[in-house]
Parts: sequence; C-alpha cells; structure tokens
Amino acid sequence: MTEHYTDDLDNQDVMAAHAEEAGLTDDDLARITDDETTVTLRLVEPITFKASKLEPERTIEELVIPKGVKGKHLVAMDKAEGEMGKTLALIAALARIPVHAARELDGRDVDLALYAILPFLPKLRGTGKR
Repeated sequence: MTEHYTDDLDNQDVMAAHAEEAGLTDDDLARITDDETTVTLRLVEPITFKASKLEPERTIEELVIPKGVKGKHLVAMDKAEGEMGKTLALIAALARIPVHAARELDGRDVDLALYAILPFLPKLRGTGKR
C-alpha cells in the first residue's frame, strides 16, 4: 500500500480498512498526490461542465482538495438529499466545483475522494451518557 499523509497509526488503520472496503487498488492509491496544504486526485475520466450558463465549458482531469474540512464545506451537505447527494455535495464544496459536475464523477473517483478526505473529517462525537 502507498504511504499515507498521516503518521497517526489509528488513522492509518482506518484508512487501510476504508481502502480495502472500497476495493481501492495500489493503482487507485497512486492517483493521489499531496503537498502541505492539498491533496490532488487524478481522475479516471476527465469531467466537462459549465459552472454557470455564462461561463465557458471547462474540463478537469484532477480534483484539488484542501487538507482541512471547514464548516462551510460541511454545510454544503445540508442542501443535498440522500447519502450520496450529501457525499457529492461535500466533494464538490472541497474541490470547488459545482455539485452538478461532481455528479459526473466516475464511481472510482468518488471512492478515492472519500478515501482522501477521511483523515480531515471531524471525528464523530458519541452521544448519550458519559
């Protein structure tokens, strides 16, 4: 498996389990590159979209995702319906592409994006008695 961008052993265990569960191969993981502030995912298939009616058509071959999920990214999920809709809304917000463009992503790219985002998502807080 490729080297991850985290030294946290527990997080690496979670990442390895997610990669295995998603069926990600070493070739899939090789499509991820990272630097200090972003993670870049090379897409299996480029996507072409118009951000708005007034803008020209645009084709992208990679998603650039910040290494940090902010409230504004999470709030984007509130506007979407369904689990997959929320997932695509989060990916779109992080990659700064329209949600309708994220809907054109290959399923393998969605899985890889989720894998890349996982270390930066807030940890779920337990509820109930402490």
